[in-house]
Amino acid sequence: MLLALGVAMALLAGGIVLLLRGADWFMDGVGDLARVLGVSALALGAVLAGLEPEEMLTAAVASGRGAPDLAVGNVIGTNVTIVTLALGLAALIAPIAISRAVRRQALLATLVSAVPVGLLVFGFVSRLAGALLLALFVGYTLALLRGDRAAVARLAALEGDDHDDDGDADQRRPATRAPARWRLVGVTLAGLVAMAVGGPALVEGALRLAALAGVGGGVVGLSIVSLGTGAEMIALGVSAARKRASDILVGGIIGSFAYNLLVTLGLAAVVRPLPVAPEFIRLALPIMVAAHLVLLGLIWRGRMGRMAGALFVAAYVAYLALVVIAR
Repeated sequence: MLLALGVAMALLAGGIVLLLRGADWFMDGVGDLARVLGVSALALGAVLAGLEPEEMLTAAVASGRGAPDLAVGNVIGTNVTIVTLALGLAALIAPIAISRAVRRQALLATLVSAVPVGLLVFGFVSRLAGALLLALFVGYTLALLRGDRAAVARLAALEGDDHDDDGDADQRRPATRAPARWRLVGVTLAGLVAMAVGGPALVEGALRLAALAGVGGGVVGLSIVSLGTGAEMIALGVSAARKRASDILVGGIIGSFAYNLLVTLGLAAVVRPLPVAPEFIRLALPIMVAAHLVLLGLIWRGRMGRMAGALFVAAYVAYLALVVIAR
């Protein structure tokens, strides 16, 4: 029993580390290659608007393994995590001032998110619906870039700041020589390999832990897996709070929220049609929608203080308790 538990936890921890590290390499490589090689603004904008390959890969692998509850739970749980915990911790560090410029992005993300939410409420996401969600994401990204090119520039500036903090001088220099391009290609491929190994490891560890604990994969997906795949946005929240980059943080959370519902859910459904468990519709999904609506209210208010941050963190703790109790 102890050995099996240790193996499951090792797979979970190793999968999370590989996914996050691989996603970091992949994001850095793709972003820099787009700038160096003059790749379409759509590709670069998608990366900077909240692209989270670790969540996409985890859900796709879970769906392929015949674990739809884990896939759907990861999508819903990650969205709850990034809205409540990531934003709440950031507000606890420093009060967040939200400019009016974020409102349009928030409205656009809300509109496109209504489609996958409706599919989840219906209780089934077919392959065709998954493909339509992926197409909707492309349209959403195009509309976002056409309507607010300044937002993309701000996100690119933060990406550069993060490279500065890491002390990676090579990332800051224009990569114009062939060796630098090959290095970026290597970083991108290393990220893909790490995610390709980390995704199956995380899913396998989650399934083993669920079996040992006697709970469904949905509970694990709503809690442990979603916390692991949402860790990057939590780290971004802490960094943005220290740098007083609140618009970028809120914009990143809004973009990641829509991305998870469109791309992560869509790809998982394309791999294998997803039935949605009734307990998701009764509990987790309403919590996700409520968290998003509260965030919209704060965006229109233009400010989120430390008290609101504490309430958001408390809401996340209550969410975890409800998920465990409701199992």
